[in-house]
Amino acid sequence: MKILFIGDYSNLHTTLTHELRKMGHHVDIVSDGCGHMNLPTDFFLKREPGIKGSFKYLYDLFNLLPAIKGYDVVQFINTNFFSLKPGKIKYFFDRIKDQNGSTFLTLAGNDYYFCKACYDAKIFRYSEFKIGNEFTPAHNLQPEHLYGWISKANRVWAEYLLQKIDGAHAVLPEYLMPVKELLGEKVAFTNLPIDFSTLPENPERFVDGKVNILSCMRSGYEDMKGVKTLYKIAKEIEEEMPDKVKVNLAKDLPFKDFLNMLAGSDIILDQLYAYSPAMTALYGMSLGKVVATGAQPEYYEAIGNPPERPLFSLSPLDGEENIKQRLKNLIIDRDRIISFGKQSKEIALNHNDSKIVAGKFLSHWEDILKKK
Repeated sequence: MKILFIGDYSNLHTTLTHELRKMGHHVDIVSDGCGHMNLPTDFFLKREPGIKGSFKYLYDLFNLLPAIKGYDVVQFINTNFFSLKPGKIKYFFDRIKDQNGSTFLTLAGNDYYFCKACYDAKIFRYSEFKIGNEFTPAHNLQPEHLYGWISKANRVWAEYLLQKIDGAHAVLPEYLMPVKELLGEKVAFTNLPIDFSTLPENPERFVDGKVNILSCMRSGYEDMKGVKTLYKIAKEIEEEMPDKVKVNLAKDLPFKDFLNMLAGSDIILDQLYAYSPAMTALYGMSLGKVVATGAQPEYYEAIGNPPERPLFSLSPLDGEENIKQRLKNLIIDRDRIISFGKQSKEIALNHNDSKIVAGKFLSHWEDILKKK
């Protein structure tokens, strides 16, 4: 099969590209290398700031079109797979659809349907935008972020795209929930892929005799993901237990450096508002770390309700003091840290190994294409 991935988030499509090539498929990827992660790509496409950057981006896109035709499958990373306004994205989507066999959408990150579900607060108990019916402090700092996603222009574009695509893949349960009834058999839940062969060796546990906690941030998303709150809690614990805890911060790192920092940690702080472990959390799990992240019932249900539930579950409904005390209790129980880490790795091996996830993508493509 000849496959093209357009766009990437946190190594998702890049990992699938490498795995599918191992399976014998011809696969190319268009991306900006995931920004600071500096990942390899076949067609580098990045929008630089300013008017010159805008014109250069459009020029590059028009030059790219002749090179990305004749694929059996084109998979887009998100509804906003190019750094353009919806009307311009629609133009390029139509061109790409006309010159390729089929088009699929990866449901990952914010889009109209996910953000509208967060705003309506009917499907979700909480989100980065609302807790119950109350807006979060993070939303109040940047209200334009949510309102941009649920604008009329994004609604019209999202409705058009979901009508025109042949199928979709939801990589987390929370991205599946808002569109499950709308897309029906066109959408499949795949989970996120981890290539275990690329992971670094784990150093000795509890370096310097301390539990090493890692907080991971990406510039511009500290408030929206709740990671700033988690970092604050961890630093408070470090001040109270300096002989037992060391807190480190990983921010905007190249991918290799990021993995090495994960490997040298004992507890990984991921996201406060998530329902499921996303890429940072899953890499931590794959390295046998305890991960503090979204580990809500919807996540465990999506992976078949395994008997062990080793993730340190986070929710803004818990309250900061509750999270802080639970973390302190975990820190002093090093046997539990080791045990939970092993169980977390088993979950990642069983559900996130790139061979398994790539197989789910392939299976869904094939099922949909048979019906065309």
